[in-house]
Amino acid sequence: MNITSQKKSISFSKLLAVVILAALTFEGVSMSFFSKTEEEVFLFSEMEGHITFNGKPVKNVKVERRVNWKDDIGEKDFVITNHEGHFLLPEIKQTLKISGFSQFVVGQEIKVVHKEKEYFIWSMGKRTKNKYGELEGVPINFRCELTDEDKPMRLESGLLVTKCTWDKIENNITE
Repeated sequence: MNITSQKKSISFSKLLAVVILAALTFEGVSMSFFSKTEEEVFLFSEMEGHITFNGKPVKNVKVERRVNWKDDIGEKDFVITNHEGHFLLPEIKQTLKISGFSQFVVGQEIKVVHKEKEYFIWSMGKRTKNKYGELEGVPINFRCELTDEDKPMRLESGLLVTKCTWDKIENNITE
């Protein structure tokens, strides 16, 4: 095979590869790594617990949640604790188109503003799409002491840094 034939063969191979890859990227191609499938994902599971400061319930304080998943700004919401320091943050879910080559990651933060000071009680890079995937289940007796040191925890679902503790995890993961 001469040099001209080799160049034509390589050019044809490259062209064929480009055509095949382009065909695989169209929506609706069955089982394509490049096509995007729409699925419901949990950006932040419901979180319920109690906030304390030196062991005493912290009432009427702002518990602010931030979720970063599509841009640098993220989304924020907040709740106010009741007279017992109890709070309930509802779940946040979205329907997204996710490619077979992408990795789902969402940044999660919760901070408490108490006496004009910010206390970060939850910071995580969540890598699971499941409801309650943060801790692989529902934390029972979830409580956060603002004066505690941050505790890093390496979980299967991501890295968590928290001031919070819980008695046990009820396995209640849904897909």
